[in-house]
Amino acid sequence: YFNAVIRSTTMPPFDPWFSGGYLNYYYWGYFIPAALVRITGILPATAFNLAVPLFFALTLTGAFSLVYNLAEGVRRSRGDSSGGMVAAESTRRFFEFKSPVVAGLIGSLFIGVIGNLDGIVQVVQGAWSKIFLSAATFPPFDFWRSSRMIPFQENFDPSPLAFWVADKVPEAPDMSPHITEFPFFTFLFADLHAHMMVIPFTLLVIGLGLNLVAGLRREGWLWTVISSLALGLALGSLWVINSWDYPSYLLLVLVLLGVGVYLRSGSAEAKAGLLVLLALIVVVGSIVAFLPFHQVYEAFNNGLEASKWRTPPDRYIGIYGLFLFITLTFLAYQLRLEITRVFSPLRRGQLPAVTHHKGVLVILGLGFLLVVLLAVAGYWTGALLMAVLLLTGKAGWILLAPGQHDNTEDKAYAVVPLVLLAMGLAISIGLDFARVTGDIGRMNTLFKYYLEVWVLFSVAAAYMLWRLLESRFLGGLVPIARGVWVGLLILLVGSSLIYTALGSRVRLADRFNAGPLTIDGAAYMESAAHSESGEVLQLNWDLEAIRWLQDNVEGSPVVLEAHGEQYHWNARIANYTGLPSVLGWPWHQTQQRMAYMQGVFERAADVTEMYNTIDLDRAEELLRGYQVKYIVVGELERVYYQGPGLNKFALMEGQGSLEQVYENSGVTIYRTSWN
Repeated sequence: YFNAVIRSTTMPPFDPWFSGGYLNYYYWGYFIPAALVRITGILPATAFNLAVPLFFALTLTGAFSLVYNLAEGVRRSRGDSSGGMVAAESTRRFFEFKSPVVAGLIGSLFIGVIGNLDGIVQVVQGAWSKIFLSAATFPPFDFWRSSRMIPFQENFDPSPLAFWVADKVPEAPDMSPHITEFPFFTFLFADLHAHMMVIPFTLLVIGLGLNLVAGLRREGWLWTVISSLALGLALGSLWVINSWDYPSYLLLVLVLLGVGVYLRSGSAEAKAGLLVLLALIVVVGSIVAFLPFHQVYEAFNNGLEASKWRTPPDRYIGIYGLFLFITLTFLAYQLRLEITRVFSPLRRGQLPAVTHHKGVLVILGLGFLLVVLLAVAGYWTGALLMAVLLLTGKAGWILLAPGQHDNTEDKAYAVVPLVLLAMGLAISIGLDFARVTGDIGRMNTLFKYYLEVWVLFSVAAAYMLWRLLESRFLGGLVPIARGVWVGLLILLVGSSLIYTALGSRVRLADRFNAGPLTIDGAAYMESAAHSESGEVLQLNWDLEAIRWLQDNVEGSPVVLEAHGEQYHWNARIANYTGLPSVLGWPWHQTQQRMAYMQGVFERAADVTEMYNTIDLDRAEELLRGYQVKYIVVGELERVYYQGPGLNKFALMEGQGSLEQVYENSGVTIYRTSWN
């Protein structure tokens, strides 16, 4: 796709794996690096390996900027800004915990560098095996296991209280694999997937939302309209880069707009009108900005249905344990007065005094009943997270309630991390209840949204850790408690960095061949060999043919090449040239064209017939039907297809319908004579 977008002169581009069709997937994100490639002229095989670190750098700098501004906004609102300091003092303060720079660095660390806690589990299991089970060697670190933290599950027998889940049918088990990627794994895997490219844009949306929350109360109409349009543009980009993110970030944006309007002075009626107006600007702008995309985009399985699978609590903690430790500590610290007000009378045998608004008491009471219901129904992860969500809501209420804080500026920055935390918790709870219709179990639903949760938790936890470190929190603990808390924090951060070190090492060692290090993504083919159906293919012949096509073919003519199962050497011409082929990976094409998958199967059969048939007229009929301009006959085609069928292309050349335009020791390329 990356190469196809670079070659494309139309919008939307031809799908390189489905000739004559349009990109039926949200790959607009490729236009970002592709535009840079077109401007700079860098070869795509090299540019691809520059694009991956580009998105990584955008993610780290975006996280740094976002968390830095949250921290700096709070400090500035308290009159503790670092502005005006001399250079020496500024340098000294730079390394203090109170510095917003530290907050920004923590944000970058959390969102893009650390992994989940599976790393420490692997190390402990390996040490146990080596020491107590007398293993001959220390087990190798598993690069993939950390992205598969939740086991392959069969649907469960639901409790009668879980009336929304269909009863299990023993004769027809419904299974679900799970993917639990986190950003560092995604970048280390180094494939330009949509869920990678969207991460810095989600941070941009959060940042622009923070901009409105902080600025609405003091800026004029022109600033408000421009900022809202910018937020709408950023929000709309999520749909066309990775459409899974649009609904949840739309909800997040609306909440942030509501908070910003709430903090603005004025009557309730004026605030309500302003909120409706801003929501319209943002939502309509997000659609109109990418209207050509929406006019041709076609998606399948847009609905929701009840999930038959739940995340075990220990696996959820294994994924987000560090973030939960920090956020629970922060919430306990923020609610310390409330906790004292409740438990002090209980220790004396008295009932706590009722000091809350009745509406808040009703919400807390209903929330507590929901926690109990979820636990009884067997949704333990949902119950635990719902309890944390109630604490988060309580902290937000205390922060925003009239008369609690006079400093509106402080509220504007302090409330956003609570909103992000609440959003991450709500998504996590929802994933045990619903999945996207037609998903493979709930694999993609969990995969996409757990990445969202990681981003939201990272930003919130980074800010909250900074607030804890720069506050009186540690000083208020007795020495033993302080040591335990700091020790747990160091243990969790260190454990989260194990995957960064060992996973990187394993990934770097997983190479096609032991060639020199290079950022040229095609260089390995110069000396690599690949086994296909028991036959050894020398990839240098394909590389030479690919380079000839890159140098000599203009436009986007259709290429016929071998078609087979995914995760093989198929579609190598389309991959490296960006030229459309008749058909690429079967499952990707089937998944993206679910409503007419029969057409995918027909194309697969037609590719086989074009290569195997000895009927020259039938071959020409099929080639013309798919508008094929170039035919590749390489070592892969000789493995997949029959010799007499491949020999017919030379006969067709003798008749004048084909022309041999390229040949090396392993690959021959023909060009059709028709336009």
